[in-house]
This record gives sequence, structure tokens and C-alpha cells, in this order.
Amino acid sequence: MKTLFSILALSAMASFAAAAPVNTECPVKEGKPVKAELTTTHKGKEIAFCCKGCVNKFKADPEKYEKNLK
Repeated sequence: MKTLFSILALSAMASFAAAAPVNTECPVKEGKPVKAELTTTHKGKEIAFCCKGCVNKFKADPEKYEKNLK
């Protein structure tokens, strides 16, 4: 039972760690800090943004903004 609990706890921690955004600045409005709750997944990575408008712009043309990921 302890082993099962340990496995479940480690799995939960790993899933939270994997969901962290890869950037700290908005790729659309360069230099603006991101909000952790405004994200989208792109090529298997979680990308964060400063506002909802930037999320929509990125989704419309991600290749345009990929180079700005910091």
C-alpha cells in the first residue's frame, strides 16, 4: 500500500512539473511578463502569455512567434 501511494504521489508531482511554461516573457508582446494561467500547448510544450489576445494571435500563426520564446 505504501508503494502504491508513493507511485501515485510521484506521478502527480511529475505531471505538475511537466505542465510548467517554457517561457517567462510573452512571445507576442516581447518583454511583457507572462501569466501562468494563460497558456497553450505547442509542439508538446506549454507556452504562457501576458493576455488572452496574445494566446489567440499565437494560435493563429505560431511560426511567426516561435522565435520569440524566452
